[in-house]
Amino acid sequence: MSNQRRIFSTTSRSRLEGVHPALVQLAYGVLSHIDCAVVYGVRTPAEQQALFDKGLSKTLDSKHLIQPDGWAHAIDLAPYVNGAIPWDKSPYFYNLHGVVLTVADIQGTTIRWGGDWDSDGDFNDQTFMDLVHFELAGAIPDAGAVHV
Repeated sequence: MSNQRRIFSTTSRSRLEGVHPALVQLAYGVLSHIDCAVVYGVRTPAEQQALFDKGLSKTLDSKHLIQPDGWAHAIDLAPYVNGAIPWDKSPYFYNLHGVVLTVADIQGTTIRWGGDWDSDGDFNDQTFMDLVHFELAGAIPDAGAVHV
């Protein structure tokens, strides 16, 4: 791991707007360990419908939509390697998943990952792989109690 300080791009930072502060805190915590990019944060219902229609999402009731508490409860994070996202190299995504879950555990945030929807540790029993997807699970933290 490099000692250089990583920062999110302007695009990644803008994609965190409207996302629950616990996930924003998580994203910055992950970035301190591994270079990554925010692929998606908040989605509009029209964006969700388009992704659903293309088969890129399996639900119209996405955690990326603004939830009743006023925040999106999901982010899509991708590893950033040599200046690009290695979409065709899944081991990078599994590595990122490990960092995300470790940082989430340290922060006390329960996360569900799109590569293990049932959180049983068996990646082979999934019917839909969404390796960039991370969402709040269990008790949702009070947004006002999270310091980003």
